[in-house]
This record gives sequence, C-alpha cells and structure tokens, in this order.
Amino acid sequence: MARAGAPTPIDRFDERDTMFARMARRAGTPEYEDYYSRRPELRKADDRLRSLPALGCPGGRHYHPEISAEAERYFEDIPGLEPDPAVVARGARELEAAEDPASAVKALALELGAVAVGCALVDPAFVYTHKGRHDADYGREVSLHHPHAIVFLVEMEFDAMRRAPRAETLRESARQYHRGAVVSKTVVAVLKACGFEARSHHDAHYDVILPPLAVRAGLGELGRHNILIADRFGTRVRIGAVTTTLELDPAAPVGLGADHFCTVCRKCAENCPSHALSLGEKEDVRGVAKWPTNVERCYGYWRTVGTDCGICMAVCPFSHRNTVFHSLVRLVVRRAPWTHRMAVWLDDLVYGRRWNPRAPTGVKEV
Repeated sequence: MARAGAPTPIDRFDERDTMFARMARRAGTPEYEDYYSRRPELRKADDRLRSLPALGCPGGRHYHPEISAEAERYFEDIPGLEPDPAVVARGARELEAAEDPASAVKALALELGAVAVGCALVDPAFVYTHKGRHDADYGREVSLHHPHAIVFLVEMEFDAMRRAPRAETLRESARQYHRGAVVSKTVVAVLKACGFEARSHHDAHYDVILPPLAVRAGLGELGRHNILIADRFGTRVRIGAVTTTLELDPAAPVGLGADHFCTVCRKCAENCPSHALSLGEKEDVRGVAKWPTNVERCYGYWRTVGTDCGICMAVCPFSHRNTVFHSLVRLVVRRAPWTHRMAVWLDDLVYGRRWNPRAPTGVKEV
C-alpha cells in the first residue's frame, strides 16, 4: 500500500465520519446537531438507516433471540473487562527479564488467544483527528504520541463464518472482539506495570485505523473488500492493537499475492448483496490506491439482516481452512502470479462462484 508523499494533517481521518460514529448520533442531542451542521448532505440518508432495526435486534431478517442476545452480552462485557492480576504480574516479570521485549510481548498476546502478532511504527496518518463514536468524548482531538504499536489478530471460527450473513456470524464477531479486548487490555496492563506508556485499541475504542496498521506490522494485505487478508486465515480475523512507548523493531510488510489475486478474483464484490464493493480498478482515496467501498450500502444491508453480514469475508478464497492443501495453494499464489486465474477457476469449481450459507447440525433456521 503506497502513500502519495509524506503524511500530512489533511491525510488524517475524523472518526466522526465513520459509519458507526454516524449511527451513534441521536436526534435532538448537541452531538447530532453539531455533526449534521457540518455534514448536512448525510443527514437524510443517515436518518433513514437509523430507522431500520438495530443490529442484533428484533426486526432484522436473521434475528435469532438466543444467538443475538449472546452476541450482545459479549459486546456489553467489553467496557468492564479487567486483566487477570496474576497474568499481568507474570507478564511484567517476563518482560523485564526478556532480552528481546518484542518477543515477550508477542508471546503474551499469543498465550491470550491471538493467532498472529506483529510490530509497526505508528504512521500519524493512521491516527484519527477527533473522537466520534461516543457522546462522552465526541469531538475531542485525538492526541497519540506513542511511536510503536503491537498489532495482533484473533481468528473468526470457520464454521461460524460459513453461516454468513446469519446470526451465528454476529455472535462469532462479538466473541472475537471480546477476545481482542482481553488481549489488548492485558498487554497494556503489563506494559504500564513495567513503566511504559500504552493504550488499548479495541472494539469501539480506537484512536488508530487498524487495517493499514496491520499491513505495516506484516500481518497481511488489504483486499478488494478493504478487509485485511492474513496468511493462514484470510479475512477470518479481527484486529486489535496496543500503541506504546516501548521501543519495538517494526516488521516488514508481507506479500501474499493477494493484491494481484484480487484484481482477477472479484468474488467478494460479485457476492456482495448490497453491491457495496467495487468491481472496477483501484482509485485514489486520501492518497492511497485502493478499491472503494460504499459504506452506506454495506451498513444498510447490515441493518436489514440484523447482523454484520460477513459474506465478503467468508467467500474469499484466502479464508478456507488452514489445511495442507490450502497452505500449498497459498504458497503457489504467493510465488506465481501467473497462476491466479487458474486458482480462481479451481476455487469456483470446488466451492462454487455464488455464496451459499452452510447450516451446521443442531441450528434451527429462523
């Protein structure tokens, strides 16, 4: 992912303009009035989206009382999570004794449930300009001076993603956001116990944009769907991060062959129910060459079905199980771009071109 020149303040993004922040605005509040006084062109469309059933609530096409309630419990539990004191004490001892601090922090994150961990320098262009997700800190300027970041991935369970866009995918998403919060909050506690500054970036509490930071940390590439494609897990991951003053050697970005593969595959875009993903070429978006996503269409479909969809993640050929066969295919894709069209054809032949949710045993359709 190449940037056009050095990052400047104009490159930074305001969290208030993210889809989730826009949907958090409530008519009649000062935050609502402030936002739409600055973005009047968005008010009508956003009000229409807010009129649809909320995610995981009755009225969504795939609402499931038990499963949706379980997902909501995961999300509700995140703000009050406290790290295990015994784990923090042990982690602090190991970090202080480590010859390589980065290895010690990575080992802790993996122990807590991450499946991949990398380090990166924090590009100022990845830091939001202002907070916007919650009324309590709406409009506050983001001040983040931590030069280093520990970025990690948690895996979305394969069978749950095969159910996309049904309620099981929302539950799995919530479960992994919860796991990510446990990892990041614990790592922050360990770093602070050792005298370093640190900040957790987890669900609904982000000061940085995580996908490009994960690319910088050598954890994968961005795909046509603008979601991270990670080695071994494809797009079946959620990202968490900790920024810190602990000095860490940054990783080098990895090449999985995904960037070229996505130019010939287009499976995510063709299967997107809302037609939110681009079938065309990359465009310049804030100085970055990327495939654009129509976030209003994407989120509108989420509110219609009552889940966070996940079809683009599940249909991606990189998201298959991490078997010996698929590992071999990934190796070929990485090293031989001329095989990509054949790989797409074989994936279509074996798994089908069109997405078809799989029903696990014991789950009743609703």
